[in-house]
Amino acid sequence: MKKRLFVVVSVLVGLMVIAPASGKGRKKKATPVPAYHGPVISSVTGNAITVSDERTTRTFTVTQFTEINVNGQKATIADLKPGMTANVTIATDPARAARINAEGAPAGGNQKKR
Repeated sequence: MKKRLFVVVSVLVGLMVIAPASGKGRKKKATPVPAYHGPVISSVTGNAITVSDERTTRTFTVTQFTEINVNGQKATIADLKPGMTANVTIATDPARAARINAEGAPAGGNQKKR
């Protein structure tokens, strides 16, 4: 009777040790992180730019005090083109741009070589 109990307990302990090891080879596939697409200039007119991201579209007024940089260099509103990615900083008035940092060439456009 004791030998039978010992055999049964030994088999159960052996199964408990082997069971977790059998699932080790299976790994869940990692879910890819969705790519972030920054805000893009959708239009530039006179003294305003319109910037769109995945959810919203906003228009900002550009004044003589707005600091504009394109690819890290000082620029003017005429240098801003639709399709460029842009980061717009506002000051006290949410409709007025204090700083615009734009990067890249417009979609389908050629970037100037330096």
